[in-house]
Amino acid sequence: MELLIYGFPIFAGIIGSRYLGRLANFCLMIVVFELDMALIFSGQNRIDSFIFMPYNVVCMIPAVAGIIGDKYLGLRKLANTCLIIGVFYIGSVLLAFRNRGKFLPLSFLTGIFVSAGALVPPLLFILVALLGYRLRLQWHVVEEPETYSIRDRMNENSH
Repeated sequence: MELLIYGFPIFAGIIGSRYLGRLANFCLMIVVFELDMALIFSGQNRIDSFIFMPYNVVCMIPAVAGIIGDKYLGLRKLANTCLIIGVFYIGSVLLAFRNRGKFLPLSFLTGIFVSAGALVPPLLFILVALLGYRLRLQWHVVEEPETYSIRDRMNENSH
């Protein structure tokens, strides 16, 4: 069962690391994980429970804020990290308040998840995103000459 739950997102993350940055790859793995969880555990094969999973607030929204902060706001690494942590904290505290009806600024994770084991998937996906990004820098894809586009051939001939 764990292979079904973790296997598809990790496979998507390995493939995505070839084309995406670290945060976008992490978002891809979380989306595939949530979709997988919604399909496996919903009895009626409905996807509407996919929208309300706490991983959206805890993982997706901070990662998207980090992507926006990096690309469009031009934040440096430290400022972008602070932005991600701040959005994670505010979203998590508000979600814990919604779930429990109490303001839990320090123990907000217990208000969201049943146990700390629920944080294993995001941590695993962060590890895959980091390792995949580092391995992407070392991958060298050898293409056959037939797979080059016309533009690539024109660029080679102009040199």
